[in-house]
Amino acid sequence: MTSAPCSIIYLAYGSEELQAEALYSILSYYKVAQQPAQLLIYTDSPASFNQVFGDHAGIIYPNVTPAEWQSWRGSSNKVYLLKAGVLSHAGRHYPGNLLFVDTDTIWLADPAPLFTHIENGQCIMHVSEGRLATGNQLSRKVYRHLKNHTFVVGETQYTVTKNTVLYNSGVIGLLSAATRADEVILLADQLYATYNKHMMEQLAFGMWLATTGPIREAAPYVLHYWNLKAARPQLAQLLRAYAGKSLDEFYARATALNLAQLHRAEMAYRECPSWQRTLLKLLGRHWQMPTASH
Repeated sequence: MTSAPCSIIYLAYGSEELQAEALYSILSYYKVAQQPAQLLIYTDSPASFNQVFGDHAGIIYPNVTPAEWQSWRGSSNKVYLLKAGVLSHAGRHYPGNLLFVDTDTIWLADPAPLFTHIENGQCIMHVSEGRLATGNQLSRKVYRHLKNHTFVVGETQYTVTKNTVLYNSGVIGLLSAATRADEVILLADQLYATYNKHMMEQLAFGMWLATTGPIREAAPYVLHYWNLKAARPQLAQLLRAYAGKSLDEFYARATALNLAQLHRAEMAYRECPSWQRTLLKLLGRHWQMPTASH
């Protein structure tokens, strides 16, 4: 581990399904971490996690007021922006290396090297999705609406150009000393006002972090199954079924869902031409989340 304090941050706000996702991700982290970092779980339901983890010395539930939760949604009132508010709060209260991770993740390897990169002044995001101007259909559409627009936050100007890279924001890492993540909310609000698409939050994070230093990918260390929203009810059902029982059993049952394999299969389906997806739907062979057996 590096010398500076290290914190992994989760945001589990709202549904029981997000809590179940977070629990599975946290358990996967403890499976790979040789020296576990401090966990900061930002949630509006700390009691739910306390029921599972008890008085765990390595887990903190930061106190957030309802007014703070609302302010973090920005003037655009987007739930996506809560992670920027959480990072800003963590930067003020927990010095050291911060690594935010979405709940729909599975740790594949000890992320200690990522903390070393952060301490050396580099930033972390999950994975590069390529240049906005040459990406998928949605990226290209966003680029056409935003190209050559300049957005001002404080004394910094941000311009969408042909070289602007879109990063997935499922993982975000930076030094707390460099954290002014509330600026991301202000930038994202302007992006949403210009073109109201969900991906503006991750575009804002990538543009903002690019002004602070090089961005490294976290993908080799963590799987982000962002496309499997259909898995959430199954994880929540497992959590209910094994509440008060063995965490190892919940982890084993969740692992048996084979989320990594399903993530790849659904992504392959998404990447099929639209005519092929339409044909598969007509034939009843479109991609579906398999029914879990418990």
